[in-house]
Amino acid sequence: MAVTRTFLLIDDDTDDRELFAEVLAAVDPIITCKQAIDGEEALRKLQKGIEQPDIIFLDINLPVMNGWQFLRKIKTADGLKDIPVIMYSTSSDQSDKETANVLGASCFLTKPNSYKDLKGILEAIAAAAKQSNPATAICKAIASYKRRN
Repeated sequence: MAVTRTFLLIDDDTDDRELFAEVLAAVDPIITCKQAIDGEEALRKLQKGIEQPDIIFLDINLPVMNGWQFLRKIKTADGLKDIPVIMYSTSSDQSDKETANVLGASCFLTKPNSYKDLKGILEAIAAAAKQSNPATAICKAIASYKRRN
């Protein structure tokens, strides 16, 4: 029996959410893609006890509660702080990568520009998420994919 996994995407861009969900379904239909449009909505869902995600993909620029505010809150919340968080943004700014690291994100991923690249990265992440230490495995998988492409 296959183990189901859940990814939570927090992004206010409808097109980005739809593309992410579409590609993830193509990569591994067993993975459930939950979504929220801002940090406040995501935090409410997580605190209500919906199925905890295996990985959170978090955009920076969000309405109501931005990605940095959400990351600060989740990394101090019992029961939530150990969920790996991948910053998932159009930014490639080094200061954003450093902020993500300081605030406790597992890694930083600049949103890919193509379906092919998003699919390749999500394949690597989906495979790494099965490891016993998924946060470390995911970051290594992302770095490996970037080196190859």
